[in-house]
Amino acid sequence: MAPKIIVAKRFRNNTYRVYQYILKEFSAPTAYNFIRRLERRIEFIANHPTTGKLSFKKKDVRSILFSPHNRIYYPYRNDTIEILCLFDMRKNPDKNQY
Repeated sequence: MAPKIIVAKRFRNNTYRVYQYILKEFSAPTAYNFIRRLERRIEFIANHPTTGKLSFKKKDVRSILFSPHNRIYYPYRNDTIEILCLFDMRKNPDKNQY
């Protein structure tokens, strides 16, 4: 049985900002492709929840590369995955709480 997926508000907000940026600066098909790739990556996490790299700052949080500049952070506990954050790694690393 696949684990339950919970999407945090922070993740939704981060994703929406990136989507709006892509839509404005590039095109609707590119923005749609971003969402499709994100959905596939979350599906991969659901199928392989322990694949992600363990965080150094929070021991129960894992991360997986989404794109060359973005990581998805999530904990996997009690057959539940909470998608916490889509973090742009080009930002100051001190801003990464995971």
